[in-house]
Amino acid sequence: MAAFKDEFPWSSYNGRFKFFEDRMSLHENVGDLVELGDGLFELKRISGEQLRVFVCECYTFGVAEFIETREHCGDLNAIVISSNWCGYTDEVKDHCKDIQIGVFTIGEFMGALNREDFWNYVVPDEKKRL
Repeated sequence: MAAFKDEFPWSSYNGRFKFFEDRMSLHENVGDLVELGDGLFELKRISGEQLRVFVCECYTFGVAEFIETREHCGDLNAIVISSNWCGYTDEVKDHCKDIQIGVFTIGEFMGALNREDFWNYVVPDEKKRL
């Protein structure tokens, strides 16, 4: 379910990603970040690895939203939910983890970028759930 509109890409309500871009510019493992449009970014890690990241503001990001996102964006490495009042389902987190795609809030993504297998990053609250 989109935060404020029904049509894809459910990007930030004002179409800007400054908060995400600012956080990534401060991260020690991010070498470069290029906005590709409609919430899609190419992030280059210090290691040289390139990640395709979709940033959205979807009230509840689930498996159906993931499928639609892949139809529009193609291959992705990570999906980042950009709002504190939005989130994702356990089902999409587990589904994506199985295919090595990470689903995160911005804070979770900041931690995940410190791992080679970033899609497996688990915050303490999620460890309890598992």
